[in-house]
Amino acid sequence: MTAYHLIMLDQIVGLATWGESDTFDIEAKLDPENADAVAKLHGDDRIKENADLMKALLADRFKMKAHTEVKDLPVYTLVIAKNGSKLKVAPANQPTGFGMGMGTINSKGMPIASLAASLSHPAGRLILDKTGLTSNYEVNLTWAWNDDPTSTSPSLFSALQDQLGLKLEPAKAPVDVVVIDHLERPSEN
Repeated sequence: MTAYHLIMLDQIVGLATWGESDTFDIEAKLDPENADAVAKLHGDDRIKENADLMKALLADRFKMKAHTEVKDLPVYTLVIAKNGSKLKVAPANQPTGFGMGMGTINSKGMPIASLAASLSHPAGRLILDKTGLTSNYEVNLTWAWNDDPTSTSPSLFSALQDQLGLKLEPAKAPVDVVVIDHLERPSEN
């Protein structure tokens, strides 16, 4: 899922049953020259290179061959809640970025598209930004990670609405999926 930037298992088509249940310990190491080159990359370039390296590992060790398609899948749309947004616009000179922990996101300047992407994994579905908000915002959000019943924090859905004035609505949308054409169990080293 990391190699193809997938959020949910529904984005994988044709995965063998053992691919969903078996686990493997994989140790991979770049040669020093390539490791130095990757270390010099930043942001999206580093993310893309790491994904390409993982795809190469999957092709080598699992003989994986795959292609992408688009399929209508359940998603969430992020919209402004009935009582309006509670977000505060970040100062224009504030750099973007955020810190995310298990059940928290904190930022002094964050685009809403980044918030939606960050919350997709904990929500279990791809979240599409439909707020129409275009500035960078201060975000302080706390929720019960994995809806932990022992937590005193609210669910992600309640936290978004109460703390930020945003709401997740179920929808269907075209989503990129990875179709596995071939996959083999790896041999032991």
